[in-house]
Amino acid sequence: MGSGSCMKGSSRSAFSLIELLVVVAILGILVGIFFTGFSYVVAKQNEKQAKMEIVALKTAVDSYKLEHGAYPNCPGNVCTPGECLFLSLAGFHNAEGTLQVPPYPTTIPAGLFGYERMSFDVAEIPDVSHEDGNSMILWLSDTLGKDPEFLDPWGNEYVYEFPREDGGHGYLLFSMGPDGKREEGFNEDDVR
Repeated sequence: MGSGSCMKGSSRSAFSLIELLVVVAILGILVGIFFTGFSYVVAKQNEKQAKMEIVALKTAVDSYKLEHGAYPNCPGNVCTPGECLFLSLAGFHNAEGTLQVPPYPTTIPAGLFGYERMSFDVAEIPDVSHEDGNSMILWLSDTLGKDPEFLDPWGNEYVYEFPREDGGHGYLLFSMGPDGKREEGFNEDDVR
């Protein structure tokens, strides 16, 4: 027998380099498809959550206007529009745009705030006025363990405008979307 009989009886026990590269390429394609699909689902879920939160906030703002006769507003511009919205809906900011201590009862759904509304002792609320600047905001931030603001699913503050910068009637309330920008050319992903 020659050297040919040795080759005839052996069996193949390993992948060739080409077969291994094909398997790795297929796995790479499958992982890419999975992550693309997963990121699409997460993006759609965040957009849907933002739309639901905007509807809830708009309903709360409209209820506030019905109850107090005006939209949440801070005439002295002591607080930002987002802080004004949060303080007003939480019961700390009244229709005149001044602080209300202790807070008035509010019927806004607690899930919007990210904390239990009366989870603090009313006696611990500092005796402050709006002229004291941010002392109420600082106390509330410390008490809640977070800034007093409504955040969208991307971690950006919801945009609240009253009075509106464009001079229109009513108020504006929207999310800047995933890019967190509202300038011209960046508003395609805004959620309203």
